[in-house]
Amino acid sequence: MKKLLLSTLLAALFIGMHAQEEELPGIPDTIKLTTAKVNNMYKEKKKNYVSVHDPSVVYDSVSKYYYIYGSHIGAGRTKDLQNWSGVGNNIFGKMVNGTPTTVSADQAFRTHTTKKVKALRNGEVVEVDFGNFDATDWHCSLPGNDGNAWSVWGNMWAPDIIYNKVMKKWCFYLSLNGPQWNSVIVLMTSSSIQGPFVYEGPVVFSGFKSATDTRIDWKKTDLQVALGELSSLPTRYRQNNWGNYWPHAIDPCVFYDEEGQLWMSYGSWSGGIYVLKLDNETGLRDYTATYAVKNDGNGRPNSDPYFGKQIAGGYYVSGEGSYIQYINGYYFLFVTNGGLSAKEGYVMRVFRSRKPDGPYTDQKGSSAIYPNYQMNYSTRDAETRGNLIVTSHNGLGFQTVGEVAQGHNSAIVDDKGRAFVVYHTRFNNGGEGHLVKVRQLFTSQGGWLLAAPFEYNGETITQDSIENGCKFENWQIPGEYELMRLRYKLDNGNLECVTPEKIELHEDGTITGAASGTWKIVTGKGYINIRLGGINYSGVVLEQMYDGTTIKSISITASTRSGTAIWCVKMQPQYAIAYNVKNITSPIRAYSTLKENVNLNVETQYGVDYEWTSSDPEVLSNTGEIHPRDTIATVVMTNRFSCGNYYYERDYKVKVKAEPTGIEEITGTGTLPKGIYNLAGQRIPVDSADALPKGIYIISSEGKAKKVMIK
Repeated sequence: MKKLLLSTLLAALFIGMHAQEEELPGIPDTIKLTTAKVNNMYKEKKKNYVSVHDPSVVYDSVSKYYYIYGSHIGAGRTKDLQNWSGVGNNIFGKMVNGTPTTVSADQAFRTHTTKKVKALRNGEVVEVDFGNFDATDWHCSLPGNDGNAWSVWGNMWAPDIIYNKVMKKWCFYLSLNGPQWNSVIVLMTSSSIQGPFVYEGPVVFSGFKSATDTRIDWKKTDLQVALGELSSLPTRYRQNNWGNYWPHAIDPCVFYDEEGQLWMSYGSWSGGIYVLKLDNETGLRDYTATYAVKNDGNGRPNSDPYFGKQIAGGYYVSGEGSYIQYINGYYFLFVTNGGLSAKEGYVMRVFRSRKPDGPYTDQKGSSAIYPNYQMNYSTRDAETRGNLIVTSHNGLGFQTVGEVAQGHNSAIVDDKGRAFVVYHTRFNNGGEGHLVKVRQLFTSQGGWLLAAPFEYNGETITQDSIENGCKFENWQIPGEYELMRLRYKLDNGNLECVTPEKIELHEDGTITGAASGTWKIVTGKGYINIRLGGINYSGVVLEQMYDGTTIKSISITASTRSGTAIWCVKMQPQYAIAYNVKNITSPIRAYSTLKENVNLNVETQYGVDYEWTSSDPEVLSNTGEIHPRDTIATVVMTNRFSCGNYYYERDYKVKVKAEPTGIEEITGTGTLPKGIYNLAGQRIPVDSADALPKGIYIISSEGKAKKVMIK
């Protein structure tokens, strides 16, 4: 891997043209790295992960912790979005003499604290009795498919938590999942982010499909609070195949829009993902908001006075865990397609809109709402609606276990304007274990969402810094990159992952290797345009750490109109040197004595050049050949690592064993007649040892034979 440095090539060119010697503007002189710097550049960096399914992230400005809550009330917290610790999940409470007191989950949802709400009656906003809605009774009213009674534990799914600015409380929205669509999303509140949380009331019910089954009697829901007094259950809700028509009351996501209005998206597979306005003062649904009765022209609803407005899915197309986050001018809708196990194609898809309630579309202009049933995951002919930002992958950097089935994410923007996606992932090692991962998000020049190639490792880069300048000069970009092509239609059943390919970005703006094309940095910004294999990608260039180490990369994340994306990463040259110094065992040991030739050829990685220079090549050559003298010789061998405009050198002082010329006795061999013999004991017809070629012989004089080496 012998490559001339760019500075050397330019200098040679100038000399050859007899030009006046001057340094090319923008390219610094060659920099020598110290041992201390090399040692500090490459260290292992371990993280503490937590296993929380369907993580919902929120920041607590009092404790300075990020918290996540997930299904079955799994929880964790972190201060740096890198190292997590577990949080106790005994969070349910009820009010006793005005004080929230901890209770079991079985008792937490029987009676709520809200007694009255504002609703619309005959065009006027009035206060109405809220009654009491036993959420436990509702979602446990029907048995499971096995005929056994349903229970609260094991069926508390995918919560979302947000701080309500008006109530000055933490609002905890939780799915209580029933076995036959009889589910309910409830609101609990607490003054502490760790609870105990007290049941305030239901937000939305599903599964009230029968006018005769008293177990799921529609009068047990808040349908009449929302619609006014009803004499009977409207016909449109009497659907035996509920999931093909109406949304499922699970997977809430609650967010403020840019005008300060609270919204909730919800739903999973079924009739799609819907959105409702919430009441900022109570955290419950806004019963004064109205929604028309509409369908899509094929008899399927897409707007309803009770359920709100459809924004994604429909026709039982896969899609769950919706999450809406405002980032850099757009509301981004995340939806996770597929089944949640390792082999079922779980994958995040992203859409965007200028308004919180849509319409949401992907980069190719496709609506997040489906017009009919389509298979959209885990097969070679799957429908490809929604932008990919992460997919099953393995082998990037030092990754040795593939990440698969990523999804049911949340997202957050911090006080520096940095956006992050927080999700759970499984792995391709054959199990169903899962961990929470965090990636930083950026937007392309066209405003489409991009995920960084590596996990978040404490980088400080922001979207503003991308828009106002690039961290790297043009001459720093060229080099060999690992390319990951994020794509649809993976063979998830066999845990297929996209894997790295090698490409090289050249100084002239061309790309060669696994795919050919061109690249160009947008002047004065951290944006980059790449054409690869005939496809145009728009993305950003950023500095990241390789997962598991302190090594820094030049990373590129970019997307194309089709919704796919690429990641490209190159180890920065000084860190590439540090990596090779750390991982290459020197063929020469300091202060050793060399008795034979040394093979100094070593395979390096990440474009690092490696060479040796001898202080006395006539005794020990630059390639490791020894030429002993009559006396022991001391030689200093200088080992040089170089990459880009950086280099590192280390010296090894060694000795080369002396070997006098002529005949050197090695060992006795017994008794032979006078003469010179080869090692097979055959006599050689010469008069003296001086006439022999170099080698080992047996010489016998006066009956005493000795093995000797002729130099």
